[in-house]
Amino acid sequence: MDSGHLRLVPKPLPRCFVEDGSASLLRRSLAEGVGTAMLLLVVVGSGLHGGSSEVSSALSISGSLIGLILAFGAVSGGHFNPTITLVQWLFGRRQLDCTAWYLAAQVAGGLAGALVACAIFKKVPGQPGDGLPDMAALASEGVASFGLMTIVFCCTRSTSKLVGPFAVGLWLMAAILSTPTGSIANPAVAVALLATPDGASVPGTLLFVIVEIAGGALAALTVATVYPDGG
Repeated sequence: MDSGHLRLVPKPLPRCFVEDGSASLLRRSLAEGVGTAMLLLVVVGSGLHGGSSEVSSALSISGSLIGLILAFGAVSGGHFNPTITLVQWLFGRRQLDCTAWYLAAQVAGGLAGALVACAIFKKVPGQPGDGLPDMAALASEGVASFGLMTIVFCCTRSTSKLVGPFAVGLWLMAAILSTPTGSIANPAVAVALLATPDGASVPGTLLFVIVEIAGGALAALTVATVYPDGG
């Protein structure tokens, strides 16, 4: 072929694991909403279950996330975490309309899952509490989110569709057991916890969301440096 006629074809932007870009935005958003609701059902339910230990909660939460990514990832990418979606948009890897739909579905689904968990455990949803998290708690969330997003964005560079879900689940399990906050590392979870019997404060939740997104953005910058060619 004449080198003068060669054309450089840009590499497709990496999606979160196995997202189907041809699926309608409604289908993908529905998958994100239902998946986030199911995740919060487990997160809140494991906390309300009187017989749950920290280890059993970590296993149930991480296991459920792996299963949900495998189940819904082929449609939406299996985010279930606004940080993933928002950081992809900030770095030009997701359109604004898709970002808005995903974020709305994730937050609404998270709140729905938390309320269902309260209902099945016969707990009355609480009112937002008072107080602010200390610096250690904020640092914990920033570090946990940085680690989780590093795993997520590194795995988008992997050629194996099965690597990502298990890598994410294993990191989350480790972070739950090794951080003082139990590794919320997810703005949808932070917001949904406002509706639980021991609801967090609104200002505290806002601070958690900020440090989680900041940790995710730093992770994306780190991964872009480690994988400068995008793959």
